[in-house]
Amino acid sequence: MQFEKALLENALPNTRAMNIDRKSLTRPLTALIAVAVLMLPALCHAQQTQDDRQKKAERLQKAMRFQPQQPGVDIDRPTDLKGFKLDAVKTSDDKTGWAVYNNRGQLIRKFMDINGDTSLDTMSYYKQGIEVYRDIDSNYNRKFDQHRWFGTAGSRWGIDRNEDGKIESWKRISAEEVSLEVVEAIKVALTNGDTSRFKTLMITADEVKRLSVGKEQEKEILERVKRANTEFAEFARSQSLIKKDTNWIHFSGLLPGIIPSGTNGSKTDVTIYDSVAAVVNNGRRSSGQLSIGTMIKIGDSWKVVDLPEPIVEGQALTNGGLFFRNSGNSVDAEIAGVTGEGGVSAEEQKLFAEYEEIYRKIQSASNNRVLQSLNAQRAELFEKLAISAEGESRTNWIIQMADQVTASYEQGEFDGGIKFMQEFIKNHEPKKDYTKSDMSYCKYRVINSFYNRKMRNTTTDELEEVQDQFMEKLEQFVKAHPRDPNSADAILQLALDDEAEGNINEAKDWYKNIITSFPNSALVKRAQGANTRLNSEGRQIRLTGRTLEGRNYSLADRKGKVVLIQYWATWCEPCKNDLRLIKEAYEEYGRRGFEVVGVSLDRDVNELKGFLRKNPLPWTQLFAEGGLDSPLSEQLGVAMVPTMILVGADGKVIDRSVLSQDIDRLLTRQFSRSAKRNER
Repeated sequence: MQFEKALLENALPNTRAMNIDRKSLTRPLTALIAVAVLMLPALCHAQQTQDDRQKKAERLQKAMRFQPQQPGVDIDRPTDLKGFKLDAVKTSDDKTGWAVYNNRGQLIRKFMDINGDTSLDTMSYYKQGIEVYRDIDSNYNRKFDQHRWFGTAGSRWGIDRNEDGKIESWKRISAEEVSLEVVEAIKVALTNGDTSRFKTLMITADEVKRLSVGKEQEKEILERVKRANTEFAEFARSQSLIKKDTNWIHFSGLLPGIIPSGTNGSKTDVTIYDSVAAVVNNGRRSSGQLSIGTMIKIGDSWKVVDLPEPIVEGQALTNGGLFFRNSGNSVDAEIAGVTGEGGVSAEEQKLFAEYEEIYRKIQSASNNRVLQSLNAQRAELFEKLAISAEGESRTNWIIQMADQVTASYEQGEFDGGIKFMQEFIKNHEPKKDYTKSDMSYCKYRVINSFYNRKMRNTTTDELEEVQDQFMEKLEQFVKAHPRDPNSADAILQLALDDEAEGNINEAKDWYKNIITSFPNSALVKRAQGANTRLNSEGRQIRLTGRTLEGRNYSLADRKGKVVLIQYWATWCEPCKNDLRLIKEAYEEYGRRGFEVVGVSLDRDVNELKGFLRKNPLPWTQLFAEGGLDSPLSEQLGVAMVPTMILVGADGKVIDRSVLSQDIDRLLTRQFSRSAKRNER
């Protein structure tokens, strides 16, 4: 389905019209992407007549008709556009497009031409100034083929290979989001009998084989998957828990576990959730739990193994318990932390209904004063839900409360958020039924949120002082909670700050602390990489990755060459400024054995490719998904760009922190020494 001519004609300045069905205006975008000829001068020099202002208002209104292709995306959907504006935008690397701003100056829509072909390739949607969703045309054929959720909307990354508007596979999806998707898949099946949404969540036969979990385990997984795929349609029709208007509330499950290599003949470690559930709410009628069963992690996605089942008090489950059979093959009531009909108490049912009502009001709030009041009400409701729950469910509610309250505070929509959290900690920390980790999580979120907002709103002259205060608070937190998982993140921030300030020995000590005190933390690889980099001068280092062309790259293969490693990103202006001097050095010394390898820490490979199409670079570029959290970033613990490392022909690091203005001097010295050795 294409955009209709009536939407595009005068909707965005100088857009090319397309003749199609007018009914498409009321439905989400699903197929061809609007083609916009981006003629910025025409807009910039338009006379400010009444007619011009009227046309701009019409363009703004029609631009706001663009909607996410995937259903159920929670974005700003204002009805009163007074004070809103539609502006042409141009990035530093010459990408052009259009942006819509609300009357507070917050970005609420952005439509961009990434590859310069005058077609809009990405359509971004925002919630309270934060990008939460994006439709992407990655192959530039004017059809969406990727759909991504960001920020407060989660981390899902869906792929639509046949470009029909339906996600066929998940490049990235968390366990929590899988439980949400299972609920939504049941609702879709109830509506039209379509089971494809559920099947995108199921582990495939090829993925099971690649797990190498042993023949018996593999056989059981495949049998469960076959049953789930075969019986899902009938299950959706016959179950009574999930209705067409049911809302997913939260994910419920213990910590994920690892089945180590060698178990029952397996050849690799396997990360799993053995028994998880989704807590759902049917408005004021009833609430309950849906057992999802076992999930297995494949790459960046969690996959379903079982047919879901409603949890009924006193009734054993048949799903889950695939790996830990002594768990009773059921989701323990303590996991969900709820009791009563359907596993949810009458009190919680009432609170769920209140939460749903407040949530709807927040989505439609028209001014900050209303938001302040609603967020305060939501915070009080979170506290009640946490108090009424037990065990893991209580922890889930406390985490959600801390995340939502502090996020609202940072966004300026709940000024009393920090005080509320401090009172919560003061009132509940002494109680035995509130864990230390629950309270420390709240404390850590309060510290970060308070100083993040303060640093955004402070003057340049005061920024250093505020940063010092922030670091002091983090250090106090670490001393008070030396083994708390949140301390690992706090220590990383302290290490990065010391490294940026040139306090290298202190930074090394912090990184070592992460390695020794938190051996199971996901930050250990980054800390190890950072220590390797900080101690690298005069030593050989390892750098491996995949080039943009898909070839393997290893620094070890470049012995005999002097290599400059440039960690950079297209969003980093200083990095792009460095390129001129690097090019000059490459032109002068390239024939003498000087090479450059770029390590891109962009999150989106299309951003990198688009930049390189317009600004070709003659050296190799490495890329891995994840940006500053990617494996390439972890290898040498690089968390700041630009970072450049110069490696000698013997494979040993000459300088681990190269400045662009020093490149010529370092290379002159290096090659003059090489020439003298050759003369001897």
